[in-house]
Amino acid sequence: MTYPPPSPDPFNQQPDPYAPPPTPNPYAPQPVSGDPYAVPPVSADPYAAPAVSGAPYSPQPTGAYGVPLTPYAQGPAAPGTNGMAIASMVLGIVGVLMCWCYGIGALPGLIGAILGHVSQKQIRERQQEGRGMAITGIITGWSAVALTVIGILIVVIIVANDPTFWDEIQNGSSSSDWD
Repeated sequence: MTYPPPSPDPFNQQPDPYAPPPTPNPYAPQPVSGDPYAVPPVSADPYAAPAVSGAPYSPQPTGAYGVPLTPYAQGPAAPGTNGMAIASMVLGIVGVLMCWCYGIGALPGLIGAILGHVSQKQIRERQQEGRGMAITGIITGWSAVALTVIGILIVVIIVANDPTFWDEIQNGSSSSDWD
């Protein structure tokens, strides 16, 4: 009589189809190749550290489910704030602050107003930011020019209405109350 060969499973159990696949032992010795330049086998684990860093022909890294990772696409560069708008605002403010300083405030105010107008055109064409700063530069620039002109006119009117002003200049005398 012939007996069937003994099976490895004495109870003839079938493997569970829903069980996770067996995990390899991470501490098992790696196979050694006779070629010192051989590339080690690629791990199936996407989170595993690469065996050789900087390998010239390393495979593309994969994410979950083996989908290749793609770097984030860089969006269009932001146009930024127009530099002339910033300069016009600063010069307009400086012009207003200096408008009573012997007429000096008219120059930065005028330059600030002109730069403000030029920067508004550039902002429209280049679709940049800084429209509010350009408007501020225009307003403060023309205000500085106007205040400087008004200040100079006030000084001229005061000097023209002082009957002793020209006499004091010609004689070199000073008629101040402090003497």
